[in-house]
Formats: sequence, C-alpha cells, structure tokens
Amino acid sequence: MKDFCSRMLALLRQLGYVAAAAVACFYVFIVLKGPNGLPVMMEKRERIERLKQENDALRLEIEKRRQTIEHLESSDEARERAIREHTHKSKGNETTIYLPEGDTDKSQQ
Repeated sequence: MKDFCSRMLALLRQLGYVAAAAVACFYVFIVLKGPNGLPVMMEKRERIERLKQENDALRLEIEKRRQTIEHLESSDEARERAIREHTHKSKGNETTIYLPEGDTDKSQQ
C-alpha cells in the first residue's frame, strides 16, 4: 500500500508539472495573440521606423533651409535674386521666362 501511495504521489506530481506547463503555454499564447500581442507590437515597430525616417527627412530639410538662410544672410546678390524670384520681378536688363509647373527641361540636368 505504501508503494502504491508513493507511485500515486509521483504520478500526481508529474501530472501537476504537465498541467502547470500547459497553463503557462496557454497563457503565453493568449498574451501573444491578444489585443497587445505580437501583431500590435510589430505594427508599432513599423510605425516607429516610419516616424524615424520622416524625422530624418525633416532634419535634412531643416539643415538645407538653414544653409539657404546663411547663404542669403552672407550674400547680397543671393538675397536680391531670391527677392526677385519671390516677387516675380526682374531687373531692367533681364528677361524672365516662366514655364508651366509640370514641365521640366531634362537637357539642363
């Protein structure tokens, strides 16, 4: 009888370990597939990467504009030219040709 009880306890202990492992696996499955699971985490990671790329592009744009501003501050000729382009005016001896916005001349490149 004592031998039977010890085998029964060992079997129950092993069954308890298997049940605990099964519950743990089920919990992990539910957490990973739930509303805050892997798909949401992957989506957030992709969004973070897109925002980082957008941030980098904006940094480049800011640096480009900063250089343009520095150039305009240091050069009277560049400042005068920018004002003429902005106001669509020209000097007395200049001829200005306006092209439609969609057209680009590939021979200049």
